[in-house]
Amino acid sequence: MPLHQVRQGKLVYYRFALFSGFPELVHGIFTRHGGISPPPYHSLNLSLTVGDQPERVLYNRQLLREALGVPELVSVGQVHGQKALIISSSEPQSAQLEPQGLDILITNVPGLALMVKQADCQSVIFYDPQQRVIANVHCGWRGNVQNILGQTVRCLQENFGSRPPDLLVGISPSLGPCCAQFINYRQELPPEFWPYQIRPDYFDLWRLSQDQLQAQGVRPEQIQLAGLCSRCQAADFFSYRRDRHTGRNATVIALRSADE
Repeated sequence: MPLHQVRQGKLVYYRFALFSGFPELVHGIFTRHGGISPPPYHSLNLSLTVGDQPERVLYNRQLLREALGVPELVSVGQVHGQKALIISSSEPQSAQLEPQGLDILITNVPGLALMVKQADCQSVIFYDPQQRVIANVHCGWRGNVQNILGQTVRCLQENFGSRPPDLLVGISPSLGPCCAQFINYRQELPPEFWPYQIRPDYFDLWRLSQDQLQAQGVRPEQIQLAGLCSRCQAADFFSYRRDRHTGRNATVIALRSADE
């Protein structure tokens, strides 16, 4: 099984089996259970921009931090672009900000948890055990069009000396091929994406992301797909396509602090 389920109080989250052999790493793919937000955000909504009360969202984020045991949580304003926030060991104070217009988070600073919020989009987490650097990427179909995953690999190479064959990558629960409908795909998706159509108007974005990673040199056996569709799994995951006005799940990854 690619995922292990963890229950901690009322919180329910998943971990990738791929990362289980690295005690220096902590991560979680959080379901909608265990928070305090009311409908339509019930209950672990982690986004400040969907209409939920900020104090509830901040409390939910505190629950997440406590569950993972991380002192700092880095969140940004995601815009379906390909710009990166890179926090190096020389500038940990950047984690105190919540800048806008970013969809790639990268750090080598222990104790800084990188959070991506999603409701159908993929959160794609990276770990380079050689260079001890992590990344968390917000990748929707617009991100695939811009090849944000390729951009992330290049950022890791250029800024931290990562080698693509060393990277471990997990792709979160997200819109599956069963539900990824694009009625106007000829206007929205480039022709090179059309072979990913599995039946009229439906596309396999999971395979697309895996292929984009492999094209950058990531080994296929080091890519793990959650294989859970956010639109189908209404009990566990928020879905914009299903509900429109709803909350956001979050996927988080961090390097453990040196004192842990």
